[in-house]
Amino acid sequence: MSKTKWNMAWGIGITLVFLSLLAVRLDFFKDQPATVPLNPKVKIARQPESWMNIYQNRKKIGVIHRTFHGLENGRFQTMENVTMQINTMGITQALHISTETELNPDMTFSSFHFQLNSSLFRFNARGSISNDQLILYAGTLRAEEKIVLPISDVPHISGNIYEAAFRAGLEKNQTSSFSIFDPSTLGIRKISVTRNADEIIPIMGKRVLTQKFCADFMGAKNCAWLAKDGEVLKESGILGLSMEKVSPEQARKEFAMDNAVDFTQVASVPSNQILADPASLTEITIKISNIHASGLILNGGRQRFRQNLLTVTRELLPTEPAPDTKRPPFLRQFLQPSPLVQSSHPQIKAAMENMVSTGDSPSGKMRKIVAWVYKNIKKKPVLSVPNALEVLKNRTGDCNEHAVLTAALLRSAGVPAQIETGLVYLNGRFYYHAWNLAYVGQWVTADAVFNQIPADVTHIRLVRGEGSQQLDLLGVMGKIKLEVVSTR
Repeated sequence: MSKTKWNMAWGIGITLVFLSLLAVRLDFFKDQPATVPLNPKVKIARQPESWMNIYQNRKKIGVIHRTFHGLENGRFQTMENVTMQINTMGITQALHISTETELNPDMTFSSFHFQLNSSLFRFNARGSISNDQLILYAGTLRAEEKIVLPISDVPHISGNIYEAAFRAGLEKNQTSSFSIFDPSTLGIRKISVTRNADEIIPIMGKRVLTQKFCADFMGAKNCAWLAKDGEVLKESGILGLSMEKVSPEQARKEFAMDNAVDFTQVASVPSNQILADPASLTEITIKISNIHASGLILNGGRQRFRQNLLTVTRELLPTEPAPDTKRPPFLRQFLQPSPLVQSSHPQIKAAMENMVSTGDSPSGKMRKIVAWVYKNIKKKPVLSVPNALEVLKNRTGDCNEHAVLTAALLRSAGVPAQIETGLVYLNGRFYYHAWNLAYVGQWVTADAVFNQIPADVTHIRLVRGEGSQQLDLLGVMGKIKLEVVSTR
């Protein structure tokens, strides 16, 4: 495998993992405990400003600055600014995240403004609650899209979930369910938080009695230690990530980037076999262990999953359907634009029209679009909430960016398209990756990073969908084990 291809596949879940550590972005359990209401006896009156360092195995890679102010009628206003230096595939990049939120007395939110900036990419989301709706505007600052989400109850912003659990006044060993909204994926989920036994921990040279809360999703545990006034003093998560309160002087110290851990490598999974030519394989069987299969899409299409054995068979391209053949109605949903896959935008349409001809068959359109993205998008790991318009403009990105742009172009050309995420084999390891699924008479995998139609059988689908669906990877990363059983 060439060095170029090595650099193409970095972890689709890397950005989400960092956001998840910072904001507890987890999925919901099948059986949710009853929600605990606001406890008016529990007050939050903490210091108006705090700083936290972000560590990976005790090496500083980032800093968080938070402000917390009381408003009228028991409401609050919070501001969180995050700066991180992250090593992916040997390239260190800066990531800046800011979230401004107005909170109700029970720590649910009434409005928010979220921004993510990296070296090339920008993402903006803002919104407010109006009766039984969450009204959102998301995308780039110059190309926001309006989304209206119906809500049955007012959610919490994901970054304030531990304060919400504290405000609910949970007793020890008690678990509560909360609705949370994740600004980076625009998804509303349920999350369970359990109060554990109190612990005394060292913070800024002092021993502090804290309330400990933990959230667990599919074995991925995130815990936080809160002071008696409700302030988060420490958090720990997966892949050796943690945060801890520090003084302003400590927060301003330089990041420890010497020998910084490459998160792509940390999140990857070793293979028990060397696969010399994955593209030549027609079938692979892999034993998967150490995961909860619920929430994942391991079975279906070209994948068969039985008793922890996954078999992936390379699909055959179908014969072209007759011109007057009607597609099943359910496929219409995979032609629709979304906040990150802006298939109806004039710039996407114009680019697509320069790639394909009106007389091209669906398979012909797919081949031309995948080839164009492969040739014209520079393969470089970036930290972003990827969206098709930004990728078309910057012409740079990793598998995330390739997948969202390919999906947008395919949908714009009238070819139903989805995004799949999972693992792909490279040089003795399986790395987190994203690719596409296109309907051309049947569903066919397509990888614009490797210019493969269909994608080779080492592409192991774990989840399918955009935004919040990819959060299901959090229960897998750092835990999943793979054993290649057979190939042919």
